[in-house]
Amino acid sequence: MIARLSPMALLVLAAWMVARTVAAAQTQEPVRLPGGDGGPVGEQARYLRETGGPLTLAEAVGAFHGGRFSAGGSPVLAFGIGARPVWIRLEVVNAAAEPRPARLTVATAWLDDVTVYIRRNGRTVAAYHTGDREPYAARPVAGRYFAVDHRFAPGAATIYLRVATPDPMVVPLYLETPAAAAERDLVTGYGYGFLYGFLFALVAYNLMLFAGLRQARYALYALYLGAFLLMNLSYTGHGFAWLWPRSTGWAQWSNPVLMLAYATTGLTFALSFLDTREHFPRLRRAVIGYIAVGAASMLAAVTAGYQAAALVVAFTFMIAFTVIMLALGIVSVRAGLRAARYFLLAAVSSMIGAAVTAMAVWGFIPFNAWTYRAVDIGMLVDATLLALALSYRFREGQAQRVRAERLARIDPLTGVNNRRAFHDVSARIWNLAVRNARPVSLALIDLDHFKQVNDRYGHTGGDEALKAVARVLRASVRDYDVLARWGGEEFVLLMPETELAEAVAFAERLCAAVAAHRAHHGDDIIAVTASVGVAGKDHRHRTLDDLLADADRSLYAAKDGGRDQVRFDDGRGVARAGGGRRG
Repeated sequence: MIARLSPMALLVLAAWMVARTVAAAQTQEPVRLPGGDGGPVGEQARYLRETGGPLTLAEAVGAFHGGRFSAGGSPVLAFGIGARPVWIRLEVVNAAAEPRPARLTVATAWLDDVTVYIRRNGRTVAAYHTGDREPYAARPVAGRYFAVDHRFAPGAATIYLRVATPDPMVVPLYLETPAAAAERDLVTGYGYGFLYGFLFALVAYNLMLFAGLRQARYALYALYLGAFLLMNLSYTGHGFAWLWPRSTGWAQWSNPVLMLAYATTGLTFALSFLDTREHFPRLRRAVIGYIAVGAASMLAAVTAGYQAAALVVAFTFMIAFTVIMLALGIVSVRAGLRAARYFLLAAVSSMIGAAVTAMAVWGFIPFNAWTYRAVDIGMLVDATLLALALSYRFREGQAQRVRAERLARIDPLTGVNNRRAFHDVSARIWNLAVRNARPVSLALIDLDHFKQVNDRYGHTGGDEALKAVARVLRASVRDYDVLARWGGEEFVLLMPETELAEAVAFAERLCAAVAAHRAHHGDDIIAVTASVGVAGKDHRHRTLDDLLADADRSLYAAKDGGRDQVRFDDGRGVARAGGGRRG
């Protein structure tokens, strides 16, 4: 059929198709007041990127009628970093018989210049200018976003916006009633309130831990969380609304500078938390070098006043930051650092959240509430996991200190208390016994002819004999008795709530148990005996040292009396258990 058409007819057909295409491009589904479905209206918008000098409103209107505007294509319009200024067109229909108020909101807090024109019947009926180049007090509608209120007369109207910024040009447009806009702000405010409250509490808690423990990792973690809070306050507009409403210059630079600060404090915390100085010194130096390069690049961009370059540095540094954190977590887990497992999970959650938000802001993926706030969600998970990691490190440190303290109080050969531990524990028992007038007894136990054991079986044989005797003593004493190695082949036993006679009888059983036990050293069987001196607290003993001195005298009497026996001092002289007395 087409082959039969004349060249003129084909030309007419082509012209008609082009005209239909232009008309279709100009066809625009209007936003119907009171405000559509409550979501962003980007799909109902048309846009035009400026390619040369700035366009006037009349030139933008002419460009639309010339078919140069493109369809929005998605609920949220996103044009990336460093985009040329953009004109956006919306058609609005008020089907009611009376004027209706509506609020147009550009729900991005970092746009430099936002100009809004409202046209009706071919003429401009209202114009507004806002953006973060203007002081907060100059905004047409107070709030962290850029908004204007207008009463739309019955019938059709057209909205033109011109948006210009070197920052990521993301333009979520909402057209709704002021009440609906306020309700939406209230709902999102609850989410930010939870986020800020949670993170502020963690900051305060970790600063208190730092003040009490003086461990740098807690202060660095608090700085990391604080940097994220400031960064979030900046790019959500809360900072401009609450903290620096007149500082328009800082508003231009706060996002890239605070992004770099957040990533830098995060890396610094990671280097400290993972003990990279000890475990990964070369990796530590590489990360510190990268931080220095990022800081120098940002300083150069700020000094030159090149905001677009600062943004590229910040976003590039942020993406690399997530990768470096992940790499640090992986190498630390592989190195066997247990707390690094929490750190790795935190790094993964933070990386996913930051990457999703960054890609949404760059325009690589759709921009919506979930992709935009992915970094917040990731940070909540990150902060929680890192708090668990820090608590794990704290518990681990406590356990190590307890183990170290225990090892410092235990004799490494025999496994019983050492002399230091005996003094610490026995002093409390003695003081309690004196204060409450309760009995307490003490025995000194010395192995007989131990030098001969060492000479015959060697020091390893002597060690086996000592360990065997220690096992016998540990198995024989009560839970509340205090057994310790006093030095060399000598042991000491403090027996609370024990009268002298009871202590002497118990010492005789110990002496018999030691004599009956045999130690094994290779093919050799080693037999040893013990001499025991016992003393019980009475009016003569003002201190524990006095009791020890009496037990020592009794021990020497047992040695002099033939060994393998128990001697005690009851205040009338030293006597041998089972009979006999020596003055």
